[in-house]
Amino acid sequence: MSSSVKFSHPLRSWFDSMLRSIHLTRQVVRCQSSANKLSPEESKKQAAQLAIQSIKDMGSIFGSGSDEATQPIDTTPIWNNPAEFASLSLLHQGQVLKELQDKYDKSWCKLTLADKRLGYYIAYGNWGVRDKFDNWSTTTAPYDLPFTVPSKVKDSNPTATTVIKKLPPVVLAETEVRKPQFDFKRMDPVTKVFLYLTLFITVAALIRDKKVGEDGMPREIVIEDPYEIERNRRNQEEEELKQRLMQKMKEEQEKKNQKKWYFLWLK
Repeated sequence: MSSSVKFSHPLRSWFDSMLRSIHLTRQVVRCQSSANKLSPEESKKQAAQLAIQSIKDMGSIFGSGSDEATQPIDTTPIWNNPAEFASLSLLHQGQVLKELQDKYDKSWCKLTLADKRLGYYIAYGNWGVRDKFDNWSTTTAPYDLPFTVPSKVKDSNPTATTVIKKLPPVVLAETEVRKPQFDFKRMDPVTKVFLYLTLFITVAALIRDKKVGEDGMPREIVIEDPYEIERNRRNQEEEELKQRLMQKMKEEQEKKNQKKWYFLWLK
């Protein structure tokens, strides 16, 4: 190793330790081979094994440090205060969920109040589906009661012949306080913005097409080749010259054919 190479302090100490370990390994192998008179192949094999073991020992130095972010945590504070679950890392949240799921997989009779509270917090947050509930201390019916209070009785004195009809089905989730959540006709503000923007662009495009018409079409850019123009002009001149010659020959031929009737008598 050249002396010009410089390492940081931890890496340099590790490198020096490895060199010393390999040097000691070679000395041990030489001593054992001289004492036991091992063959050259056995000496090389033993040296390789000791070198690998030395590297493993040095690697364990770097792996001995514990990283708190990857180590399991004590989940007791989470059970005592479920609000701390949100501040955990994804790895530690998975640890809490695993422990809670193990309890849920067993008999529900064994679940404690803390287990139920933590499960409810993970599912719904602080309030969740009971958001907007404010009649905790009143004697009125709770908001999640899906029936009319007081109930409408058809007949206060029913008899054996009184007809009892089946009550209409009731969706327990669609209570008075939750009706806005299940109103599918309403749209969230982001969807409204995109919908109105799309509608505006469509109308603007139609108006532009109607007003501009064909005049607003982009003009086609024609690139003219001067050599091609010159070649076409030369071909056209040659064609005109050829036509003039043909016309002249045709006129001369007609003149020859236009002879008097007495030409033969004179001849």
